[in-house]
Amino acid sequence: MRRIAFILIFALLLGSIYLVERRGSSGPVRLGPIMRLVADLHRQAERIPLTATRVSHAEERDIGSRMAHNYRLAEHSEPISPEAEAIEKYLNQVGEHLSRHIQRQDIPYHFYLRDEDRFVNAFALPGGHIVMGRGLLNLMESEDELAAVLGHEIAHVDRRHCIERLQYELAARKLGLSLPFALASLPIDLFQAGYNKDLELEADRVGVSCAVAAGYSPQGAIELFQRFEKKYPSVQSRSSTPVGEITRVALSAPEEYFRSHPPPTERIAEVEREIRAHRWKLGPVQPLRVQAHL
Repeated sequence: MRRIAFILIFALLLGSIYLVERRGSSGPVRLGPIMRLVADLHRQAERIPLTATRVSHAEERDIGSRMAHNYRLAEHSEPISPEAEAIEKYLNQVGEHLSRHIQRQDIPYHFYLRDEDRFVNAFALPGGHIVMGRGLLNLMESEDELAAVLGHEIAHVDRRHCIERLQYELAARKLGLSLPFALASLPIDLFQAGYNKDLELEADRVGVSCAVAAGYSPQGAIELFQRFEKKYPSVQSRSSTPVGEITRVALSAPEEYFRSHPPPTERIAEVEREIRAHRWKLGPVQPLRVQAHL
């Protein structure tokens, strides 16, 4: 049913482009807002009501431990280097400090480094297991920026985004949490992909609030998002014709388009609204103490 609805939406989009093309267009065509709307509809369709009862904290901890164990075995066929081990220790120090300022205090948090420069990402697994990519860490210039990212991922766990996605996926595959092979059958990129915009912005709000409560400046989040915008600009060159624009969009990794976080400009605006609402002060940022290992 969701697939049919999405196909109909996309068909309407193509029909609109065809009509505009037939009528002629003197200015550049901007499909970005339309594509973002379609992306949001696609994401929201994934959040069907869960028929299963809410997973308990104990069950979530057990599920998360098993998934993290499977992931670590897959990612680290060899022992991690002393350098990576030192970075993981640092991540756990910062993360443990942040986790004191969240709602669900009965979820223990563990932080891991994915030691790949090309992995410019971070993600959370159910039960408090957070993975940070070295590529993303390489972009950071302060501990406040690190706190904003770790806080964001902690928020996905604290607000049950991770476990609800797991429940939905298992329900869609007609698998149960109790089946031994169920968790092993789920690809890890299920959690590397972004959530819908509302959940991502909620994670930004909760994460920055958590970082501020832990003594960090919200300026860290703003500076990191500004760096994202410069390095990975969300505004790309546009085609002057509808056909050219839809071709450009189609060739620019549509799967990633639907999975991505909101544009950095939206995330900056969200953080700035929180700063005004809570009257947070933009204090000086703290140095990134792990830079010697990067």
